[in-house]
Amino acid sequence: MGESEPPMRKTVRNETSLVPRRLWISESTQGRVTPAELFFDLVFVFVVTQVTHAVESHPGWEGLLKALFPMVIVWWMFSGFGWLTNAVRPDAVQVRLLLMLAMTGFFIMGLDVPYAFAPEGWAFPLAYLAVVAIHGIVYLTANVPSARQAILRNMPFNAAAGILVLVAPHLPEAWGWVCWAAAVLVLYLSPFLGRIRGFVLEPHHFVERHALLLMVVLGESVVAIGFGAEGSESHAVDAPLALGVVLGIAVASGLWWVYFDGDESRADAEFEKATEHRRQMLAYYAFTGGHLVMIVGIILVAAGITDAIHHFDGHAHRWWLGCGTALFLLGHAAYRGLLGSGRIADRVVGAVCAVPLGATASLAGWIGMTMVVVVLTAIATVDHRLASQRTQASQTTLSTG
Repeated sequence: MGESEPPMRKTVRNETSLVPRRLWISESTQGRVTPAELFFDLVFVFVVTQVTHAVESHPGWEGLLKALFPMVIVWWMFSGFGWLTNAVRPDAVQVRLLLMLAMTGFFIMGLDVPYAFAPEGWAFPLAYLAVVAIHGIVYLTANVPSARQAILRNMPFNAAAGILVLVAPHLPEAWGWVCWAAAVLVLYLSPFLGRIRGFVLEPHHFVERHALLLMVVLGESVVAIGFGAEGSESHAVDAPLALGVVLGIAVASGLWWVYFDGDESRADAEFEKATEHRRQMLAYYAFTGGHLVMIVGIILVAAGITDAIHHFDGHAHRWWLGCGTALFLLGHAAYRGLLGSGRIADRVVGAVCAVPLGATASLAGWIGMTMVVVVLTAIATVDHRLASQRTQASQTTLSTG
């Protein structure tokens, strides 16, 4: 009996006529992230790029919030598609077509990020509501009944946020801000109001999907180097520009190294060990929440890199580089702490140091980037060496045992 598949899966796959209205039948992804999901994630790069440009164009607090509020709402639904593909594998033609429609919706939201607070930005909330509908329709094809029930509990909250954003531009400015804040609260509190239960979460797939998505977002920090290099006037690469590119690549590499130095396998193991309820709580806090903080950090770092290369020998923005790095480190510390997948003290200390050291960009862009590289290098080096020592110690214990 242990050698055969569970009866439910076997029956469903061999007798598809039992569920003729399902677009696809799968209890979980049971494997690696599919090419369809990787292709789908590419559209998020454009959204991140648009948000980064919005931050750069309006460097004050109001401009920052007008860029980040749409970003937070877009991330909620984009992360929701990561949950979705744990319940419905995107192999069927119908599912892929619906995912492409959702990609179109996300792209339209990205285009309208600069106008989301204005009445002419009506396409942002309408595209969002269309994405909510597609997300729900595909989720309702899941083979697991609890997943269908879970999305039915959460869809009204997702739709309510879209309606609040749709109404916001047509109200007095103060009430418009209230609507945006309420939309964010409705979304991020909805798991508790509707209770987090019933969703299908396959540990390896879920961890890998979010790691690859973060890799895609890190691409924005690399693209930012190119935008910074273009400057106000295009010219051939000279010594300052070459040094700026070196430092920009070093900052992006530092962020990558901090996250990808073995964390995926440790997080996978911890996620696998968790009970069903704890796994869903971890998915919400560590992945949807923790990764949002890291993504916002990457956006600020990308804006900081562009500005630092523009003002390589001059006065770059004081806070973007340092605060972005600090947010990324704090988000990663929360992610690690929740999963118990590694040290967090060095991340917290690094975040505290990154803010004042990154502020040296106000003296010269190259100084700020150099200081951030020093912080990230120190964290990555210490973490890598300690992890290597632990691995060697465990191997020695196993060989002697």
